[in-house]
Amino acid sequence: MSLLPNTLSCVPSGHLASRSTRLRALGHPRDCLIPKSSHTRSALNAGSITSATDLPTTSTTERDAAWELLRDFTLKEFRGAAQEPYLSSPAKRQRLREALKIAFSGQYPPAGWMGPSADSEVLLGVVASDIKFAARAYRDWCEELGLQLVVPNSRVDGVSSAMQLRGGVYLKYNSKTQLCYVTRYDGRDRGVLLQLGQLQLGHFPLGFFDEGMKKPPPTF
Repeated sequence: MSLLPNTLSCVPSGHLASRSTRLRALGHPRDCLIPKSSHTRSALNAGSITSATDLPTTSTTERDAAWELLRDFTLKEFRGAAQEPYLSSPAKRQRLREALKIAFSGQYPPAGWMGPSADSEVLLGVVASDIKFAARAYRDWCEELGLQLVVPNSRVDGVSSAMQLRGGVYLKYNSKTQLCYVTRYDGRDRGVLLQLGQLQLGHFPLGFFDEGMKKPPPTF
């Protein structure tokens, strides 16, 4: 599973870019998958992204705006500038969640995403300081996107259970192969990466779908 904690797939290929490629992509918007068209920018600025309950009737303009918002969030997150425009208030975080659900719900060929189906491949990457936080985020994302929850395996020598790992971890999940495993992670990134089609999005906050940690911990 080629999902890396410090990458942004803003290139028109099926391979995830390295950090150096990511920096080059930031300087060349024409290489990115999602065009900055005038009608999507207008919809984005007007706040026309609707709630998840409106997904069945989402218009093309609203879907374009949702993808544009997610792309902009991802670029700003890489630069360390996503806090104020996207994460600094409950309303802004809710808007980001709604955009994500709209983008996930239907086809979007410019990103190579054909919508949720039995044949769709969704990749998740969760980087956290503790396996308990990673497991919570992984469980929450599977529930919200309707993905099959698979018990994560440990890929650390001498540790038989992923939930026994201590320190920073990186959890990887592939919805199509039903593969989920955890390795050690010593980097500084924290959050959830999501790949739909050829576009990688994030990092989203670990508590994106359960900010108050009100749900009980998963029982793996």
